Amino acid sequence: MPFLYSLLAACALVALAPWLAWQALRHGKYRHRWRERFGTLPPDVAGAAGPTLWLHAVSVGEVLSAVPLVAALRRDHPDWRIVVSTTTRTGREMARARLTGAAGVFYFPLDFAWIVRRVLRHVRPSLLIVVETEIWPNVLRLCRDQGIGVLLVNARISDRSYPRYRWVRGLLAPVLARFDRLCAQSQTTADRLLALGAPADRVVVTGSLKYDVPADLPPGVAAVAACLEGVPVLLAASTLKGEDEILIETFRQLRISLPEARLVLAPRHPERFDSVTLLAERTGLRVVRRTALEATGAPPFDILVLDTIGELAALCAQATVVFVGGSLVPAGGHNILEPARYARPIVVGPSMSNFAEIAGAFLDAGALVQVSDPDAARRELLALFADPARRQRLGDAARGVLDRHRGAVERTMREIADVMQVRSGALRSADAGVTR
Repeated sequence: MPFLYSLLAACALVALAPWLAWQALRHGKYRHRWRERFGTLPPDVAGAAGPTLWLHAVSVGEVLSAVPLVAALRRDHPDWRIVVSTTTRTGREMARARLTGAAGVFYFPLDFAWIVRRVLRHVRPSLLIVVETEIWPNVLRLCRDQGIGVLLVNARISDRSYPRYRWVRGLLAPVLARFDRLCAQSQTTADRLLALGAPADRVVVTGSLKYDVPADLPPGVAAVAACLEGVPVLLAASTLKGEDEILIETFRQLRISLPEARLVLAPRHPERFDSVTLLAERTGLRVVRRTALEATGAPPFDILVLDTIGELAALCAQATVVFVGGSLVPAGGHNILEPARYARPIVVGPSMSNFAEIAGAFLDAGALVQVSDPDAARRELLALFADPARRQRLGDAARGVLDRHRGAVERTMREIADVMQVRSGALRSADAGVTR
């Protein structure tokens, strides 16, 4: 089985090579520190005497979910080294900025046995924690063979992904059995893991770590927030292609009744910063990029394009109404908990499969406005600006849902402690400086 999997993975890599090369040339993807993906890692992640925990978080959303977990690990296990891997560059930048307790950050390796072995020799982890749903057979097999504990935390299997996993259930079951613990966000995901063949005694519902992510104020955000103080603000968060036009047109209509209003446009992906800026400039309104504020101070603007990573959550505090993107196009939606943390009214489109359980909890509590199409989104956003009492009700309800669902971090920490106890022999070996 490992040979067949590696052969198929190699074929897939060869088949994807032209597309990967195009992405690297056109958008600069995958070029940054590419050697790390082949197991050549920076010195600061090298294993040392004492236990090392390797945490893997694919991109921005997973890194943010891991923030309270890493803080709890640092609190309860200050002697542990924590190193973090990501798959995307934006995830890596976010990990550098937000996971300050980590000793080092690197790109997750390609899942070939010879590469994974190099990484394990370099990092020498005693425990691997994977955030959400990353299932890499060779990584799991080699960790298991070397006595390294492995947990899947904040696990989520979306409605869109589940049918695909069912097609390969027979292959997936033995891979899932290599996890020491599978910590699911919801009972729905737990049931799906069990149906896919995960051992029943290793699946537990711990809740979503996203509910426990703390609010913070990254350096420089205060100055941006001051530019938005005292004016109506429409925050278009994590937008994807096809949504920016809708939000810009909505904003143009909003300005008819509220000429002092501002639009904060936050594209999800950095490679779209330039194109979204050009799109906004075509309106004839005053447009400024967030990074330009550092060089020019605070020039007057109508539209602010947020072309930075890690500041969006904090700017939710300045919003009057928040639209969360990835939901008017069939992409599964993005995180609605960040505006909820500041008790802001939230509008989303019909596509929320990536956050189905969370969106369902908000809808049940009357804490979310979900619309069916762009026209309905425009109507609801404009109506909310005209109705402060409704905005207050929605915002308070959103914050209430957030508060009621906290506690996933401590439940997850208990599962980590159980695995650590079982793997205590491996931890003692690491503490003695034994090389695997």
